[in-house]
Amino acid sequence: MRIRFEVPNKLEITFEREAECDACGESGESRTVGELLLPQYALATGGLAKDHRPVITFPDHNNFHLLSADEYRRLLLYLTSIPSLLEAEMGFHIIIDRRKDRWNSVKTVLLRISEFFPGNIHAVYVLRPASFLQKALSEVSNKFFKEEFRFKVLVCSSIEELYDHFDRSQLTPDLGGELQYSHAEWIQQRIALEKFSTLMKDISTKLDNFMHEIVDCDMGNDPTQTKELLDSQESRYKALKNELTSATSQGEELLTQVRKPNLTYNIISHVAAVERLLVQLEETEKQFDNFWQKHSTKLNHWLKFRTFLLNFKQMQATLDGHLKTACDMTEVGETAIRVENLIQEANDFEKLCNCDLNTASSVVEDGEKLMQDPLSSTDHIESKCEELRRTSALLIDKIQKRNMLLVKARDLMDRIDKANEWCATGVEILAGEGGLIAVDKLLEDAKSFGLTSPEQFRDMLMQSATQETRALVTQVAQRVEDVWLMVSVKRTTLQRAAAKPARPVQTVPPHSAATANNHQMETSGGSESSGGEDAEARRSRRGHVLAELLQTERVYVQELGSILSGYKEEIEKPENQHLLPAALVGQADVLFGNLHELFTFHQDVFLKDLEKSISATELVALCFVEKRETFFRLYSYYCQNIPRSERLRETLVDTHLFLQACQLRLGHKLPLAAYLLKPVQRITKYQLLLKDLLRYGECGSMSTGLQEALDCMLVVLKCVNDSMHQIAITGVPVDLSQQGELLMQGSFLVASENKRDLRLRIRPRRRHIFLYEKAMLFCKPATKNSHNKATYHFKHDLQMSQIGLTESVKGDPRKFEVWRQGRSEVHTITAPTIEAKRAWVERIKRVLLDQLKELKGERVRQYGAHKTLIQASSWDVGIAGNQQTRPHAPPANPSRTASCDNHDEPCWSTDPSEDEEEDHDHAPAVGCSLVALSDYTAVGTSEVSLREGQQAELLKVGCAGWWYVRLAGGHGEGWAPAAYLDQRKTSRSSSRSHDRLHDH
Repeated sequence: MRIRFEVPNKLEITFEREAECDACGESGESRTVGELLLPQYALATGGLAKDHRPVITFPDHNNFHLLSADEYRRLLLYLTSIPSLLEAEMGFHIIIDRRKDRWNSVKTVLLRISEFFPGNIHAVYVLRPASFLQKALSEVSNKFFKEEFRFKVLVCSSIEELYDHFDRSQLTPDLGGELQYSHAEWIQQRIALEKFSTLMKDISTKLDNFMHEIVDCDMGNDPTQTKELLDSQESRYKALKNELTSATSQGEELLTQVRKPNLTYNIISHVAAVERLLVQLEETEKQFDNFWQKHSTKLNHWLKFRTFLLNFKQMQATLDGHLKTACDMTEVGETAIRVENLIQEANDFEKLCNCDLNTASSVVEDGEKLMQDPLSSTDHIESKCEELRRTSALLIDKIQKRNMLLVKARDLMDRIDKANEWCATGVEILAGEGGLIAVDKLLEDAKSFGLTSPEQFRDMLMQSATQETRALVTQVAQRVEDVWLMVSVKRTTLQRAAAKPARPVQTVPPHSAATANNHQMETSGGSESSGGEDAEARRSRRGHVLAELLQTERVYVQELGSILSGYKEEIEKPENQHLLPAALVGQADVLFGNLHELFTFHQDVFLKDLEKSISATELVALCFVEKRETFFRLYSYYCQNIPRSERLRETLVDTHLFLQACQLRLGHKLPLAAYLLKPVQRITKYQLLLKDLLRYGECGSMSTGLQEALDCMLVVLKCVNDSMHQIAITGVPVDLSQQGELLMQGSFLVASENKRDLRLRIRPRRRHIFLYEKAMLFCKPATKNSHNKATYHFKHDLQMSQIGLTESVKGDPRKFEVWRQGRSEVHTITAPTIEAKRAWVERIKRVLLDQLKELKGERVRQYGAHKTLIQASSWDVGIAGNQQTRPHAPPANPSRTASCDNHDEPCWSTDPSEDEEEDHDHAPAVGCSLVALSDYTAVGTSEVSLREGQQAELLKVGCAGWWYVRLAGGHGEGWAPAAYLDQRKTSRSSSRSHDRLHDH
């Protein structure tokens, strides 16, 4: 839209023509239009002819000749621009008043008009000179002169002739008219009108520029940018609006001035021009307001739309973030406190989400209002609103489900916590002094959280469990079931005990542990189980074993504590140093080894783990698996220190009064040596208890965990046993630390033959073989020392890189051979059982195959040869694997072939006297008579109780100081610690005691 004013356009033409005239004149001499108006060379009084055409008058002032052609042109351009365009197009009436002048001046004016007049000329009225001469000349000249002009020329002899064409009201008084004309006032009005017109022109230009600018402007995509643009344009609109209002005020004031009644001359054309400008100004203002209204509406709508899109993006991102957080909130907690914390977190999260959901709802409402605007893209906005509604609904649903889940979990955790507290109380009653009343109260308390039977309680928990808590619920249900079973068994035992009191027994532990075992609990003997037992019986027996494990562990910790407090701390006290034997001063660490570390580990770690896990068999098994390395490290060190400790005690035989005083103060019937054997007995006892648990365990995760725990403890026991045997080797010419890991060790019958030395073709000898990764050591078991500990004298070694292997030897399935240098040296080894032979053969083969792989590559290129292992064919065997046979020499010429690399000769031991010694009678003889040194109370039915001086018969020698005996008088049989037994003196073995650490 373009704003235009009629008058300003004419004034513009006027000024352009004036500028054109100014350019035609001489610089510095031409007069301005204002200066040309003052002499009244020509007038535009505003009068009109009867045909309503405007009139221009050339008054008779006798000064026209002073007007140059250029000034004439500029003056006429201005005067002809004053009437309206319509009036100007109709043509002008020109009145030339020369009544007082000469005819030549008339001719001059006509010629000037003929040469230039910027408008249409309708007629020219000439008032000829009034003098007689001039009148006569005009009459003569007029006949020829009028034909020279293109316009109509009327020569009037008097003023009255003008009245035919003009009304008196349109003529000034000098022409006999009634129009009151004041030239000075006319000029003042023209000046004011010109200023107003210029103002209108400036406003018109500003409006045009503003409207073109805002129509073509970029409204922007950023709401902030759009808002700034809107504010800027609105400010400019208000400024232009103020200018229009100011112009209107000026125009009205000007109209008032040109209408003043006190003016001697009131120009109608000026009034009409001002009125016309005001009307146009009003219309222009309306159009401008209308344009701005539409534009601002469009801009405001765009601002709302962009703001809506921005709010949508922000809220969508926020809700998506909340939705992701809600989806990640899957934890339900494993304790009631944790669940409460999660509920509080969920409530805080819900409050945060509610604020954003309310904001999202407001954004949707804004979108719905925006869709009612005709300028809006309804589909686009509706899709955004729908997306927000959908995301909000998903978030609300997630929050509600989360809250319901946590409430359900809280109820479940409350029940689980009560069940765990009940189980803990039950374990304390089982391990403590709780009687029948405590047991009955415990069973009664179970009803408070819905426990009437383990099966019903498990079903109830499973119904409330979620996918996340199902494993926890299963574990708790199993714990409750185990404790319920053990408590029920104890209740039955207590009821029986109340009816028939049990025979009192005397305990072995020190005084601090003497009250821990008033009622002996049954344990599961290996011979008592059968495959036909039902699940209830297995659970019952498993409960007994678990109770035995926990109870004996507490007794063990108390025993270790009593040794440390009653012996070691007394030895280390400064005030007791003068009482100590000289050999014992500063040697407490040698005497006790790492007993304090064992005590700390069992008291602070292992016992606490057992107490926490005793209600779940799987957790008990896990305790052993997780502490495997600690068991091996602590017990290996302790067992390896035993020889040093025993050698130290040997020096105290004659001066042991201090140790006897400690024993008396503690109330121990056995000396310190018996108590220092406790760790060895305990590490052996663990695998027996785990075997019982496995025997009475259930299939599945429980059986798998128990088997893993048993394997771990068997490995630990083997490693400890191996380390004990290894430190007993004497006379070794090689560094054992350089021979790799000790893989196996055991006692065999070995027959050796050497083609170079016939002396080595001797009958089989008892040899203890140590198999390392890089060597095989043959040692002779020596006579037991005073501490009943085995020692081994080194006799011979074979490097594993030098030997070959024959798996089977004809005549005995327990035999195999190792040989070297093309069978120039052959060792025929007879294992105690086929299973032992098979294990050794497989392990040796594995070592040889590993070495064969290592020989490839650099060594093959370096030496140009590789080792070949040729396994002789198996021979038929007809002897059962478990049968024992007397050692015998191998066949003279077996049909076997083999080869091996050439290496240096081995180091042989050639002591003939040692080779001829027999050592078959070193092991405790099965069937020998034994006597009990002190009272011992059995822990479980697999053991037997001893009374001091009681006779017994040895049936089997176990490991780590345990013997299987039959009591005299038919009082039963079972396992008993060897430290409490001694052989009755015989002709050969009365001074010997049996090995506490034999293999199984």
